[in-house]
Amino acid sequence: MNEGKRLIRNTGIIAIGNLSTKLVSFFLLPLYTSLLSTSEYGVQDYINSLTVFCVPFVTVLMDEAVFRFLIDCKTDQDRKNVISMSVKIILSGLVVFTGIASPILIVTKYHFSFYFMLCVMASVLSTMTSALLRGLGKIEEYTIYNFVLSVAKIILSIFFVAIIKRGIYGLLEAEIVSGILITVIFLFRNKVWKYIDMQKSSKKEMLEMIKYSVPLIPNKLSWSVINLSDRIIIMNVIGSEASGLYAVSYKFPTLMDTIYGFFYQSWKESSARALQDENVNVFYNMVYDYLKRFMYSIVMLMTAFMPLAFKLLINNKFNEAILFVPILLLATYFANISGFYGGIFTAYKDTKIMGVTTLWAAVINIIVNLLMIWRFGLYAAAISTLVANVVVYVYRKIKVQKYIVLEEKYAVTIISVIVMACVWVLFYTQSMICQFIGVLIAIVYSLVVNKNLLCILLSKLKNKRV
Repeated sequence: MNEGKRLIRNTGIIAIGNLSTKLVSFFLLPLYTSLLSTSEYGVQDYINSLTVFCVPFVTVLMDEAVFRFLIDCKTDQDRKNVISMSVKIILSGLVVFTGIASPILIVTKYHFSFYFMLCVMASVLSTMTSALLRGLGKIEEYTIYNFVLSVAKIILSIFFVAIIKRGIYGLLEAEIVSGILITVIFLFRNKVWKYIDMQKSSKKEMLEMIKYSVPLIPNKLSWSVINLSDRIIIMNVIGSEASGLYAVSYKFPTLMDTIYGFFYQSWKESSARALQDENVNVFYNMVYDYLKRFMYSIVMLMTAFMPLAFKLLINNKFNEAILFVPILLLATYFANISGFYGGIFTAYKDTKIMGVTTLWAAVINIIVNLLMIWRFGLYAAAISTLVANVVVYVYRKIKVQKYIVLEEKYAVTIISVIVMACVWVLFYTQSMICQFIGVLIAIVYSLVVNKNLLCILLSKLKNKRV
């Protein structure tokens, strides 16, 4: 299969499987922001950030290894070996995590310790289940699983929060119950237990799986490390109400990151397969150009439409959160393009640089945040995230030249920067007329710079209809 077609096809499949799960928080935003205080919402986001940070360490990213190793399996016995070893590793990780986290949580007397532990467990189960279904080739089951999981979370959130008024406790309980219950149902539905034999043990293959997954942990955490450090600093310096505002403003960049995430998962496969093609340089540059134009347009459009989106989705007590969204959107853009470079490093099996750049991002973010937060408040958190992601973007961009020469179209870049500056100025005037002009500029810009990509997509749609 042509790698361009494979990339589009895989991105579509992954998007279908994940879209409902990733967008569920957006469907629940009106509910959350109307029934929860800014402080309660800050606590929920804080626990969620801690969970996202801890899960890769608990699983050692076995979900990545299981998916990759299952693809190579030829027989059910091979699949049983891979899945059995992954289960052993996951159980060991949960035991170690419980042993380390429990004393810390007891000493700190954190009020939501029990909920946090269950959130980690539910997240581990759902992550591994998705990887198993994809690895076993059950794409339809994978898609249904994520859809049902999302619906269950929505229904339980409404029941616990809106009907029986459990507040922050109900929100966490909906997350835990839906994650564990739906996962167990689908594991039995697909008879995954047939592939588990705790007597199976191959230290060599187990070490190979760990060797594959461990170097990917820093890259997996590149978003959550920065995200979590912001939350910790905000919670301890400004307070939970400020954390709640920042959490709401982060929802929109997270949506953008979700869109990119569909592409990135398939890009890791296509970037590696393309190495066998003599036209690899042409392929990489084509994808690079289209991706930068598309993602920059997403930043532009989301910034321009943000005043309208906020009024529709967010309760007015969170209005201040809108001010930080444009900065975080731009920061997400640089993080996404850095991820594209990361796909190339992974293809060439140079995963070390991923961890190095992630570490620098975390350090830079913390330093800038601490230096500025006392004077600039929440703006410091947003700006520190932007600065950290720009540094990583520049560093990886320089290092990737070792493997591939990526061409830059500087005229397009200059025009894009100018247009973005105009949209930002119009946005921060908080004038309805100016913001409307910003919307028009963003739409025209996006159509012009993405005309080639749009023509390709429209052509494919027409061919399918014929």
